[in-house]
Amino acid sequence: MNGYFITISGIVQSVGFRPTIHRLFKNYTGWVRNDAGGVEIYLETPLSKDEVESLITNNAPPNSKIEKISTKQATIKKPVFDHFFIRHSKTQNNSTPAIPPDLGICDECLKELFDKNNRRYLHPFINCTNCGPRFSIIQSSPYDRDKTTMKQFKMCDRCKEEFTDPKNRRFHAQPICCKDCGPSYFLVKNKKPIAKDLDAIKIFAQTIKSGGVGLLKGIGGYHLICNPFNKEATKRIINIKRRENKPFAVIAENIETVKELCFVNKKEEQLLKDPSKPILLLKAKNHQTLSNIRFGSPFIGVMLAYAPIHHLLFHFSGLKLLVATSANITEKPLLYKDNEAIRFEGVDEVLTNNRRIVRPLEDSIAAVVNSNRITYRFARGFAPGVFLRKTRPALLCLGADMKNNIAITIKDKIIVSQYSGNLSEFDNYLRFEEKINDFLNFYHIKPSLIVCDKHPEYFSTSYAKEHFNNIYQTQHHKAHFGSVILEHHLKEAIGVVLDGTGFGDDGNIWGGEFFVLQQNTINRIGHFKYMPFDFGDMAIKQPFRLALLWLKNLNITNHRLFEQHRNIAGFLNISKNTLKTSSVGRLFDVVSALLDVANYNHYEGYAAIKLMEKAFYSNSKEILPYRIKNFDIDFSDTIKVIANRTDQQDCSKAFHNTLIEAITKNIQRISASVGIKTVALSGGVFQNTILLEGLIKRLSKNNFKVYFNSELPINDGGVCFGQVWMANNFAED
Repeated sequence: MNGYFITISGIVQSVGFRPTIHRLFKNYTGWVRNDAGGVEIYLETPLSKDEVESLITNNAPPNSKIEKISTKQATIKKPVFDHFFIRHSKTQNNSTPAIPPDLGICDECLKELFDKNNRRYLHPFINCTNCGPRFSIIQSSPYDRDKTTMKQFKMCDRCKEEFTDPKNRRFHAQPICCKDCGPSYFLVKNKKPIAKDLDAIKIFAQTIKSGGVGLLKGIGGYHLICNPFNKEATKRIINIKRRENKPFAVIAENIETVKELCFVNKKEEQLLKDPSKPILLLKAKNHQTLSNIRFGSPFIGVMLAYAPIHHLLFHFSGLKLLVATSANITEKPLLYKDNEAIRFEGVDEVLTNNRRIVRPLEDSIAAVVNSNRITYRFARGFAPGVFLRKTRPALLCLGADMKNNIAITIKDKIIVSQYSGNLSEFDNYLRFEEKINDFLNFYHIKPSLIVCDKHPEYFSTSYAKEHFNNIYQTQHHKAHFGSVILEHHLKEAIGVVLDGTGFGDDGNIWGGEFFVLQQNTINRIGHFKYMPFDFGDMAIKQPFRLALLWLKNLNITNHRLFEQHRNIAGFLNISKNTLKTSSVGRLFDVVSALLDVANYNHYEGYAAIKLMEKAFYSNSKEILPYRIKNFDIDFSDTIKVIANRTDQQDCSKAFHNTLIEAITKNIQRISASVGIKTVALSGGVFQNTILLEGLIKRLSKNNFKVYFNSELPINDGGVCFGQVWMANNFAED
């Protein structure tokens, strides 16, 4: 007889792991329990170690993620126990706490939700071990009910019976509840409650159907909700958010509705149905469909209904689609506190509930490129992201300012936080501070090293300097490169980082960079040719300013922009002290302004997005002139040609073609020099799917292995992950 003590780490709590283990080993003796770091098993059986571990890994619940199994084996003369049972959680040890992400409603709960014979029929908080809130409601570890915001709701006898039955799907589902013992929904109008529970939901659904605008409390915060086909309602949301020209996401009732609107391949359908339920950017079948919320984009941001309340709204309204955008004023953080929601101006009604949210969570955003997920926002359903990597312990990596995720390291694992917005907005900065304190306290971390960006004006950098002494600063684009290296376990690679702005090692503004990784060392081997940069933030908000500067630098003074902006053109001055930039984001801005596609960035990346949209509707194969010298790409000739063009769609596509061609040629030159055939792509500009897909296609045809951020954000949200790699390899002990 063998005795085994087994510890399992990863996402193994509140995903049905213990009842699965109970069913697997019910014919043997021993026990299984949660501890702060995962699951512990004591098993008495004649099975071999390999057989036991194989049974566990091959039968793990679908929403679990096993990172590591450690097994200690001993020979025993006789069993200590007479049956196999589930033991009470171990509350204190030195293991790493685990927080599972929030999961969208499962098929079984959805079926029960609309089963008139089920006691949870139309219950807006239905959940089980396979679905429901987790990260948004847990206060401390291990993940037990008394450590969540469900602790105030005492289980009724029937729920308790299900909760304690290992054969039941709701065994130890911590948010378990029913109509008799769970939270309630309340409808608030003019700051006064007017209805409760199903009555509240029915009235709210009819308000939305008839053209109203409402505030809805979901899993991780509030959504602004309306009928997407009602133009007056969508205009109201635009006014409420003070946001123009930026598309809104929608929630669809089911996959059939999505397929009526968009092209959906197998990988996209799989990601839509995944328990994480992200917003997925899909190509619309008809350019006119939902034009009032797309603003010219060829894509629609769609997510499947992931909370029971969404399905109930569809049920009572008869609608198949809802606008569901973050409840906030543009650039402000997501609204998640009930008292603030009730005072929110501009909506007809607020549908709220009395289950408190601990951590606000935006909806995650993703797309599918080359049959791989590409992540744009790492939040609900993805966060907290746990990545098993060999790493220095107790790192706190603060990420970037524009799109912020932070990362911490514990015992050879990296934990990545949820997204929060631009830290230059004070309320977002406060949310950033809260996020840091939350992670350090929850995981009981005292950081040994704080890793931040080199940019001297980053708020995250200032935070590090104000609060800590042991600081290591990393170059922004090297961290981007490092994020791909670490995600895909690369040993050598040519790195291509195309980004907006980042403080360079030479004091200039980088953003179009070529790196080489060899023997754990990164060298910057080339870049997009420097062009002048001036006007500070105004150059980013008003791209025509930079376009004027670049035209003057190229001795072009007869462009329409000089006539339109005489007051600015007269003050243009290029000197030896003028900043320089290799930023691809700024290159897109300049081209967009030259073609009169966009002279203003109404939101981050607006001019570049509009340029991509123009290119999307052209089949041009044209490649514009450019030059390469010493692994640096010079697009001066490209700009000169574009300055004399007015055909927006074809010229935009030609510009994209030229970038793909020039980058490919430069990579080939670098490869011939250093002998590397692996390429790593990162940076916010690669959110441009024309550019990313085109480059992958060209490089693959030339026998390069191409990697890019997939599970981690390809934009600045992934910088924190790359900072871990930089600190591991370059920070002094």
